Amino acid sequence: MGFKAGTVAVVGKTNVGKSSFINAVMGRKVVIVSDRPQTTRNRIRCIYNTEGAQVVFVDTPGLHQPVNKLSAHLLKEAFRALAGVDELVYMVEPTGKVDEYDETVLPRIQALPCPKVLLVNKIDLAQGNELPETLLAYDRLGIFNDLVPISAKRGTNLDRALQVIIGHLPEGEPLFPPDLPLPTDRPLEFIVAELIREKIFHLTYQEIPYSTAVVVEEIREREDKPLIEIYATIYVAKDSQKGIVIGAGGQKLKEIGRLARLELEAMLGKKIFLSLQVKVRPKWTEDEKEIVRLTGD
Repeated sequence: MGFKAGTVAVVGKTNVGKSSFINAVMGRKVVIVSDRPQTTRNRIRCIYNTEGAQVVFVDTPGLHQPVNKLSAHLLKEAFRALAGVDELVYMVEPTGKVDEYDETVLPRIQALPCPKVLLVNKIDLAQGNELPETLLAYDRLGIFNDLVPISAKRGTNLDRALQVIIGHLPEGEPLFPPDLPLPTDRPLEFIVAELIREKIFHLTYQEIPYSTAVVVEEIREREDKPLIEIYATIYVAKDSQKGIVIGAGGQKLKEIGRLARLELEAMLGKKIFLSLQVKVRPKWTEDEKEIVRLTGD
């Protein structure tokens, strides 16, 4: 058997565990995660290499019912990611039946001319017969070439999932060099912005995470010392949100920066100076041009 390579879109409802699965397979954090829905905003390609294969996972925004122009943009991004992929992985949870929202989008999935694998994630949370009933319910649809139960959080059955996914890929040359500094097609600016946004998700509440965007203005590596200077702006949609992100005495913003800096230092192996500022861009989540500019696609 020759070398296998191809793109694999990972698709499913919001908060089903797509990003957690990709990070678990990669063995390191490449895409941000949160227990909040709709954390992922962009199509992100994560490059997994073995001796006999290269799998280019495409992490996508979660499928959902849009509530504003930003969420409609995210849904469009998710479906855009399906164009021209070599394989599709659809992820669900073990609820014992086919999810109602899945029923509305699966006909569109079925029409794609590529192999399709169903991953039933979070099997550690399944009760009674929920797992076998879920597998049977989705198998009856006749859409999927393979169905694999996994737990991304616990690492259960990930080797089997990878074996199945690689098995459906076409033979061919690697799509990306195997020695990229970071296992993704995105530039460092994007990775930095995503890590900062992840910390905002973890440290703020209600609508705040969904009303923020992060733009990295400059990354500068010092020549006189092993230090990378990063300057970034957090945009919010209202003046009241600016105060919440900054926090009393600037403590919230300092904690966002501290957590992001520590993770970046571990990732890049160098000391980081991270400067954050917060600006208001009124109603940017309802402005299509601003959505494209501030979300990076």
